[in-house]
Amino acid sequence: MMRIFVFLFLAFAGICIVSAQDVITLKSGGEMKVRIIQFNPNDITFIAENSFDTTSLLRQDITSLKYHSGIVIYLSENEIPVADSRQGTDSLYTLGVNDAKINYKGYKPAAIGTMIASLYFPFGVIPAIACSATHPANSMKNLGYKDPKLMENLSYYDGYTKTAHAIKKKKVWGGFAMGSGFVILLTILTGGFLMATY
Repeated sequence: MMRIFVFLFLAFAGICIVSAQDVITLKSGGEMKVRIIQFNPNDITFIAENSFDTTSLLRQDITSLKYHSGIVIYLSENEIPVADSRQGTDSLYTLGVNDAKINYKGYKPAAIGTMIASLYFPFGVIPAIACSATHPANSMKNLGYKDPKLMENLSYYDGYTKTAHAIKKKKVWGGFAMGSGFVILLTILTGGFLMATY
């Protein structure tokens, strides 16, 4: 009896996991309740409602994707899935940029370390160059992204990581400027104090 109960529980749990949570809106006007698996350059891979098999649809047949998290991705009419076009036409790239601006905080150790190193002016310029040139570590903890599934998409990934790197550069050089400015100000103040005592 216990085995039957465990089997029924696992079967129900499996159905709940695979059950549709996302919505694909077609250009024909129809909607499909699905579980989106992957957002590819040319098509979308998903598991349809009440199914266990993966299926694909061409991006050109889709108007929008609505994820269970509430994120909606609109595919433009003239979207061309090549690397250089996605910045202008792919809303996933824009979403990645906006999410990085909100969620990326991994720059703090590099910015603080550079600020401390810059107290040894002008030698602090070396860690500033090294830190700003290094891309943020590709981990969920460091990058701070909320949806690993979205990071599997090349457009979203590029938008997020490029923006995170730009933020890191800005914060690192800001830390360098702050530390160096403090040293210069301290030098001027102490120099003026010494001049006044003589």
